[in-house]
Amino acid sequence: MDKVQNYKMGVIIMRKRIISLTLVLILILSCGVQVFAEKPVPTSLEKPESLTVRDDNDILRVTWVNPISIVQASEDVNDSDYDEYAQLFYLVDWKKNDGQWNICPSPEDPNFNDDTNGYFYENMPNVQIDNNGSSELFFVTWHLDPNSGPSDTFDLANNTYSFRMRYVLEPEESNTVFSPYSDVFAIGKNASSNAPTKLDPPTNLKVEVIKNTNGKPYFQLNWANPASANEADKFFPVYHVIDFKIGNGPWLSDKHWDEMAVAPSQMLLNSATIDPVEEGFADKVVIAENTYSFRVALEGAPTTSGPKLHSTFSNIVSTKMEAYSDASNWAKPELDKANDYGLIPNSLKGADMTKPITREEFAELAVKLYEKTTGFTPNITVANPFKDTDNPEILKAYELKITDGTSATTFEPNKLINREQVATMLSRSIRIMVKDLDTSTSGAPTFKDEKDISSWALDHVRFMSKNGIIQGSDGKFMPKAITSAQIAEGYANTTREQAIAMGLRSYEKFK
Repeated sequence: MDKVQNYKMGVIIMRKRIISLTLVLILILSCGVQVFAEKPVPTSLEKPESLTVRDDNDILRVTWVNPISIVQASEDVNDSDYDEYAQLFYLVDWKKNDGQWNICPSPEDPNFNDDTNGYFYENMPNVQIDNNGSSELFFVTWHLDPNSGPSDTFDLANNTYSFRMRYVLEPEESNTVFSPYSDVFAIGKNASSNAPTKLDPPTNLKVEVIKNTNGKPYFQLNWANPASANEADKFFPVYHVIDFKIGNGPWLSDKHWDEMAVAPSQMLLNSATIDPVEEGFADKVVIAENTYSFRVALEGAPTTSGPKLHSTFSNIVSTKMEAYSDASNWAKPELDKANDYGLIPNSLKGADMTKPITREEFAELAVKLYEKTTGFTPNITVANPFKDTDNPEILKAYELKITDGTSATTFEPNKLINREQVATMLSRSIRIMVKDLDTSTSGAPTFKDEKDISSWALDHVRFMSKNGIIQGSDGKFMPKAITSAQIAEGYANTTREQAIAMGLRSYEKFK
C-alpha cells in the first residue's frame, strides 16, 4: 500500500514539474518573439525625393517619391513593429510669390492648428504609394486662400507658388524626428521650369492573345517607357495612346489621332488590355482569320490650353496564328508564302504539315485557292446531300463542282486523299477559276506508272504536270495505292505540305 501511495505521489510531482517547465518555456518563447518583433524607433529620416507640381485644370497636383526607408517605416508604424507607439506624417510647406513660408509643424506641436486653409499633412500609412514609391496630393484655390471659392482659379500667369516637403516621426516617449526638406519646386510666373519639350517613344512592345471565361479573345500589351517619360510626367501628365489596325487596313491614327484608345485617367502606365470590339474598333475578333497589329505612343499636355506633345510610335507588334507547327525543310519557304497569300485554310493553321491531308482539308484548301484567285466568295445554294458532314467549305467545293461525294449521300471527310485525286481537284479548280484556259496536255511528261492512273484522272494529271504544279519522283507519278502492301504503308497519300505547295504553285501561275 505504501508503495502504491509513493508511486502516485511520484507521478503527481512529475506532472507538476512538466507543467512548470512548459510554462517557463512558453514564457521564454513569447518573450523571445516579442523582442524579435520590436524594432528601435529610427533616429533619422530620409527626405522626400523628386518633388514636382503641375497644373491640371486649375488643380495643383503635387507628386513625390518616397524613399524605400520611408515606405518601410510607414509599414512598421502601421504594424506597430517599433518598441514604442509612433506616428509617421508628411508635412507640406508652401508660399505665394515672395511671401513667408506657411510652415506645417508636427501634429504634436502645441501650435498645430488643423483648420481648413491651415496646415497640410497626412499620416503616411494612409497615403497611397505606387510600385515606384510615388505618391500624390492636390490643392485647389481655397486650400491656399480662405477667401477664394470653387469658381476661382490659380492665376499662374501672375503668381508663383512654391512647395517643399518633409517627414516627421513622432514616438510616444522618444524625441520627435524630422527629415530634411525636399528640394523646393515652384510653379507659375517666375518659376524656372525644366519641363521637356519632346517625348521619346515606348520600346519593346509585346502582345499576347488572352481569352476570357467565355472564350472571347482580347489582347494584353506590355512595353517599356523611357526614363525621359517618367521625368516629363513630373511636370505634366504623360500617358499612352494605342494605335490599331486589322490586316492591311488603315491605322486608327490615319483617320484621326483621337480615334485611338487612351490610358485611363491620363496615367503613365506600361501595360494595357484592349478589346477591339468593346472599343468599337472591330465588329468581331477572329484570331485564326485576321492579323491584328498594335503600336503605342506617348502623349502629354504641358498646359491645359496649348498643344499636346506626341512621341513617335513604338515598334509594331502583330498577333498572327502560326502557319504550321511542323514542316519539312523543303516545304517551309512555300508554306510561308502560302500563308502570306492567305491560302492556308483555318483548319490547317498551326497543324503538323507532314501529316497526310484529308478530303475535308483539301476541299477547304481548294475553296481558299478559288476565293483568293477570283476575289469571289461563293454562296451555297444547293441542298446538302451528305449525311456525314455539314461543313460549308465542303458544300462550296461541291457547288463549284471541284469535288463530288464518295457516294450520293456520303463525303467521307476524314478519308485521306491520294495524288491523282489531288491533281484532279486542283485541275478542276483552275479550270473553274481561269477563263480561256489552255487545257491542252501536249508536251506533258510521261510517267513510268501511267498505266496505274485512273482514266478519269489522267488528263488532269497531265495538265498539272505540264504546268509544273505537280511532279513525279524517279519518273513515277505514284497516283494511288494498288497492292495491299502499298495500302498498308499509305503509299501515294498526299501530305498537307505537298497539297499546300501545289495550291501555291497554282495560285502564282494562274492568279
